[in-house]
Amino acid sequence: MPTATKIKDKHLSSGPFSKGAVEKIITQNNEPDWLAHKRRISWSVFEDTPMPTTSDEAWRRTGLKRIKWNQISLDTPAAVAKAASLQDLPQNLQDLLGADREAAGRLLFINGQLKYSEFSDALAQQGVIFTDLQSAARQRADLLEAQLMGEAVPPSDSKFAALNAALWRNGVFLYLPKNVIVERPFQAAFLLDGEGAASIHRALIIAESGAQADYIEETASRDSGQIGLNVGVVEIIARDNAQVRYVDVQQLGRKVYNFNTKRALAHNNSRVLWDLGEFGSGLTKTFIDTQLIGNGADTQCNGVYFLNGTQHIDIDTMMRHIGYATTGDLLLHGALKDKARSVFLGMIKIDPSGQKTDSYLKNQNMLLDKTTRADSIPALEIDANDVRASHAATISQVEDEYVFYLQSRGIPRDTAVKMIVEGFFSTVFHRMGNERVQERLMTTVQRKMAG
Repeated sequence: MPTATKIKDKHLSSGPFSKGAVEKIITQNNEPDWLAHKRRISWSVFEDTPMPTTSDEAWRRTGLKRIKWNQISLDTPAAVAKAASLQDLPQNLQDLLGADREAAGRLLFINGQLKYSEFSDALAQQGVIFTDLQSAARQRADLLEAQLMGEAVPPSDSKFAALNAALWRNGVFLYLPKNVIVERPFQAAFLLDGEGAASIHRALIIAESGAQADYIEETASRDSGQIGLNVGVVEIIARDNAQVRYVDVQQLGRKVYNFNTKRALAHNNSRVLWDLGEFGSGLTKTFIDTQLIGNGADTQCNGVYFLNGTQHIDIDTMMRHIGYATTGDLLLHGALKDKARSVFLGMIKIDPSGQKTDSYLKNQNMLLDKTTRADSIPALEIDANDVRASHAATISQVEDEYVFYLQSRGIPRDTAVKMIVEGFFSTVFHRMGNERVQERLMTTVQRKMAG
């Protein structure tokens, strides 16, 4: 193991990231024995797993040297008090939770602490569960013990997955009983508040056969100029004929380091949809993975990112086709300004059992300045002989011809470029199933264009 890796691991295993911190979380939350056992095993995995370096293929274009680990704290107090009603929260937090729209339930976490919760009584009577993960671990071990930190995202998945499994403070548990269809979305927000604050959180979504729901997750910072750390994990279990739409809106501050692992297990004839909007953080590395383990399973991923300044984002996706006659479709559009950089690694993997697969992925990038950089690396790994699979990637600047056309009709150049960028993103927005998400993402694009 290289010396540099040893130093980083040693540094991460001291201060806020320590075995003592694991024991403190277990004690403070009076966690059940099964969860405490999983945490301790996860810490051991974390200590034994080398820190990723640019020698690792998945991290070749994303280094971690810039991260100031010693400035991160797991116990940064939040300035916002716990609220009994949505109206008791500051207006910006009400906006974050979509207070102007109906929701099946809402949860707000600040630095890992639950600050607000609401949930429909009618849905609770149908057996739906929407609660914070700590409460669920104590009250519904029958549902959590086998799945939490289990088959979808085990601690052994990666260094940051192990860190999350050992040190998550709280998160979301959504359970949908058989054949229950929820029309209104569930919403959760994870907020960083204070210099050096950390949010280490998980979401576990289980949709039983025939169930359907949308879940919207937002991560943000109260102050865009403060250093922070966000480490998230999402585990989705979609049983036969179920449908889960996971929406991710990320608007973290420019000094936040952001690491995520999001994975879905799709059973027979189920459908998993990912709608992604990545706009914030200084450094992001996110893995998004759908395992199509059942026959006829389907996944669709619709994503946008807009970076400026010195932002760096690295999105690593996989659609793994294991079952018979599965389908996959990924469309990801990104725009970059100033000195921003994006990395996209997209893999379609088809197992020998994945006959009759139909899968496609496409990543398109628009460079708004000559100082930006985009790396787009789609790939296929096919071990079956009766499949359809293809990919595409483009990296281009704004076409002068388009700008000239709009200018010739009296439109100023800046407005013309803005219109072209909005049109570039609208292709993806039209594929997203939630109107409020489309509006929110477009508003964010417009704000970043103005900046």
